[in-house]
Amino acid sequence: MQDTTADLFLSMSIVFAVFGIAYYYLITRYKERIAIIEKNLPKDFFKENRNYLPFILLLGIVAIGISLGLFTGAYLHRLKMDGFEDVMIPFSMSFFLGLSLIVGYFVLKAIQSKN
Repeated sequence: MQDTTADLFLSMSIVFAVFGIAYYYLITRYKERIAIIEKNLPKDFFKENRNYLPFILLLGIVAIGISLGLFTGAYLHRLKMDGFEDVMIPFSMSFFLGLSLIVGYFVLKAIQSKN
C-alpha cells in the first residue's frame, strides 16, 4: 500500500510540475504580447536573429579537446606509472576539456572583435 501511494504522489507531482511550467510559460508569453501591443511596438520586437555558428564552433573545439584528452590519457595509461594509471584518462580528459574551453573563448573573442 505504501509503494502505490508513493508512486501516486510522485506521478501527480510530475504532472503538476509539467502543467505548472507550461502555464507559467504561456501566461508570461501572453503578458509580453499585451505589453508589446500597449506600447505600440513592432510585433517582432523581442525576436532576435539567432546565430548558431559560434555555438557550433565552440562545440567542435570542445569535441577536439575531449578526443585529445582521451588519446593522451590512453597513452599515459599505457606507460604504467606507479599508482596513477587509473586516473590518467579522467585527468587528461578534464585537462584538455578545460584547455579547449579556454581556446574556444579566445577564438570567439577574436571573431567578435573582428565584427
